[in-house]
Amino acid sequence: MKSNNFFELYQVQVSENPVKHEYLKEIFIAAIEDGYWRDGDKFPTEQEMAALVPFSLGTIQKAVGSLVSSGYVQRKRGAGTFIIPREKRLGEPWIYRVLSVDGTRFVPMTSTVLRRIQVESDALWANWLRGDANDCEIVRLDRKIVAEGYAFISQYFADVNRFPYFMEATLDSMKGENFVQLTKNVYKVSASNVMRSVRTIALPKSILSDLDVSGKVSGTHVEIMGSTSAGQPVFYQQLFLPAGGLRLCV
Repeated sequence: MKSNNFFELYQVQVSENPVKHEYLKEIFIAAIEDGYWRDGDKFPTEQEMAALVPFSLGTIQKAVGSLVSSGYVQRKRGAGTFIIPREKRLGEPWIYRVLSVDGTRFVPMTSTVLRRIQVESDALWANWLRGDANDCEIVRLDRKIVAEGYAFISQYFADVNRFPYFMEATLDSMKGENFVQLTKNVYKVSASNVMRSVRTIALPKSILSDLDVSGKVSGTHVEIMGSTSAGQPVFYQQLFLPAGGLRLCV
């Protein structure tokens, strides 16, 4: 187990928060992001942690539970809690999340970027995404997202004249990235307004091919439109989820 100075090392990096378990969670995250605990490391038990931090066991349990929900650590029955490798984390902010079978927790998600395609469209969503821009260039990023064995497809659309990262970055470097958080970090643009619509469809053949599924399969089609607080479009996204899988929380 790591030496017991992590709390002193990282509490100075985190803003004070009267909600103790949220404050402790942010300290954990600072330590994880800095590599204090490495990918795949076993996280201290809650009882061990109680000897390292000035908080009650209940506060520690809430903080660790929140780490699980946020996709930083994963509990393995009978083995303990482990740091999820960085390339497999899809972190906050959450536009959607996947619930476990019993509905008691959110499941960590991993993502792989399958392809990048330049798109020309006069669809309503495309006109919305262009807004008032005269030089809008839309790119679609297709991703396969997996949560505890359940796979679905995301198609993320962005204006690469405004957000060139999505054209310039390699597909491999975008593996496991939360595109909404990435946009906020790189361009200081937040999708604070999010609208969603949901319908049942027969999944397109191209989607079934990406999921390695054959035959006719019904599923859920989710459309997500993210814009700034001033109403400026940031992204448009489609999710294609096969029926019979885990529940999506939007």
